Amino acid sequence: MKNFLLLTVLATGLLLSDGALKETTAESNTTVESNAQQIKTMQSLESAMAVMQKGFLYNNATILEKGVKDLKENLKNINSFIIQNDKRRNFNAPVYAATETTAIALLGDKILKAFKDGRKRKALSTYTKTLNRCVVCHKIIRKW
Repeated sequence: MKNFLLLTVLATGLLLSDGALKETTAESNTTVESNAQQIKTMQSLESAMAVMQKGFLYNNATILEKGVKDLKENLKNINSFIIQNDKRRNFNAPVYAATETTAIALLGDKILKAFKDGRKRKALSTYTKTLNRCVVCHKIIRKW
């Protein structure tokens, strides 16, 4: 349980650490707006994961369901990010990011189903896998 909580705190810190707005000139106001939308999206995703965690801690399917619903809804906003390919590698970052958002949404459904079926360890394990996928995607896409 300590590892689970530590992983959650670590992921939260990582999600928020790279989201600060950059100072820009008048001609790059769209960058500020884009960054603001990206920060809002990441904060919403982080909040959804925290609600899911609270569902586990309170052993409450309704809270967990709200977290999964919020997560899936906010994954749709991932298009606010400008995801660029690494020219040195043959890797399609936008396709990877889209695939990961789909996979994370499916994992959210699996978490909820396992929890409602009474397989809470399986649900918690799937939650940890989901969080790991978030962190790995950040490492690859955001170059952490």
